[in-house]
Amino acid sequence: MPIAVDWNDKSKSFITCQFRDPWSLDQFIEARKSWHRMIKSAEHRAPIVLDMRETYEAPTGALRHFSAIHRTPHPRQGHIYVLGLNQPYQQLAPYIFCCQGCADRSVRLVDSIESVTLA
Repeated sequence: MPIAVDWNDKSKSFITCQFRDPWSLDQFIEARKSWHRMIKSAEHRAPIVLDMRETYEAPTGALRHFSAIHRTPHPRQGHIYVLGLNQPYQQLAPYIFCCQGCADRSVRLVDSIESVTLA
């Protein structure tokens, strides 16, 4: 499956969304619906880890949908952690995720899964 969405483990501390090329915009939209259902079933704020280590290409329209993640979150959605950005994402990250130099600190770029904080 190009985009896999699941809880990190049995504790359901955070949701992982792992991307593998090739993936489509429709698959991303379905992944987002999946994590909204998962958050709805939880009784706590649920951070989301977007694991981008195995994707290098984005389908047309994906950039707009990535930026919508933090503009229209689920009420119990925690921080968004973006793990392992590859090209072309690295250069576009400030625009896609609004994480560099803006007031919205809900998106954080991380180098390892250990960087995810559950506060």
